[in-house]
Amino acid sequence: MLRRYLVRMPHLNIYVDESAGKLIAKAAKRESLSLSRWARGKLLAAAGAPEWPADYSAVLGSIDDENFVAPAESALGQDQAARFE
Repeated sequence: MLRRYLVRMPHLNIYVDESAGKLIAKAAKRESLSLSRWARGKLLAAAGAPEWPADYSAVLGSIDDENFVAPAESALGQDQAARFE
């Protein structure tokens, strides 16, 4: 039976005046983020949460060295028959 587990995330309601709401909406739109994602990022940064450097993803796959290759597939990784008594 397949079970689905829900991750419960706390919700935070923030009340701001109309002009602050417009500024926040413009900032989120400028960064192409939803209000929720934009606010979460700003709150985590203000709280001192660690973050990846801005250009982190640019280095993925950039190592050009013959020592960094994917290992060959192994027969050990294949399913094997199991006996249960």
